[in-house]
Amino acid sequence: MSWHVGGPTDEVDLDVLLSGTIAWPGADRVRAIFAAARGGPSRQLVVGLGGKLVGYGHCLTAPLSEGGRAGVHVFVAPSARGQGIGRSLWQQLLAVARSAAVAGVQTVADVEDRRSCSIAAAHGLIEGPVRRESMLELALLSDTAIEQAVRPVSDAGVSLVLFDSGSEEAWRRLYEGFLPLHGSTPDGVAGREPPPYETWRSGFSEPWQVLVARRGKTTVGMTMAFVRKDLASRVVTFFTGVAAAERGKGIATALKAEHARLMRDAGWQHLSTWNMEGNLPILAANSKLGFVTITRAVPLTFDFEASDR
Repeated sequence: MSWHVGGPTDEVDLDVLLSGTIAWPGADRVRAIFAAARGGPSRQLVVGLGGKLVGYGHCLTAPLSEGGRAGVHVFVAPSARGQGIGRSLWQQLLAVARSAAVAGVQTVADVEDRRSCSIAAAHGLIEGPVRRESMLELALLSDTAIEQAVRPVSDAGVSLVLFDSGSEEAWRRLYEGFLPLHGSTPDGVAGREPPPYETWRSGFSEPWQVLVARRGKTTVGMTMAFVRKDLASRVVTFFTGVAAAERGKGIATALKAEHARLMRDAGWQHLSTWNMEGNLPILAANSKLGFVTITRAVPLTFDFEASDR
């Protein structure tokens, strides 16, 4: 029985294959990301075998990952491995990235998945700094921990408020405030581009998803979360950032704590987040609130020679 490669259609439910796999944010979010990239070289591929979806790959050339690289995702169902499907997807997606004249590509693997890491190494990919996915069971969130995180920040004159405007103009102003915060994060400094407004807006359409820290009328930080529709009851922190001049004052921890409380009280059960393993301040903030590590992932990069671009 032979397999075939094509483009995804609206009828293809990618979550059936990919939900719960490493670094998969959910089909709804991926669909929005590629809708915003329409017209560019970014590409998605699916693989069918015997009438079943057994493989998926994509190359996202905008926004770029760290180092000016395209983001690549390749997954093959265990039952279909060993037939060259992953190799075919990888080669096609590399060609897409080269056509976009980017610096290279970046993907990710579970640190414990030595098979995938070995395959990546054989293809010339280089491992980077480890990232952690941490989970907080919201029912176990301590009111004492929340109070200890929020009160000192409140006493210092910083208010934590939900973004509650339905105005499109207000959302655009919020996005303008998000951009410099994103640019000063470790990912931003490393060259990861922020999502375009259309993608960002589609992921954060409800006011409860964004909590803002303000000193007077000035926004000094924010945290944002999106819903994993493929994983019942889970919300994912997409971003937490604080203005450089306000760091070291507990604002990030307070934002996380208050946002977690609001989500807990609204009935959500789990909150997860991804952070660089070297970002000790944010990991310390997570630990204070009761987050536990559930996944350790390693970015894998492959850079093109200048003559290939």
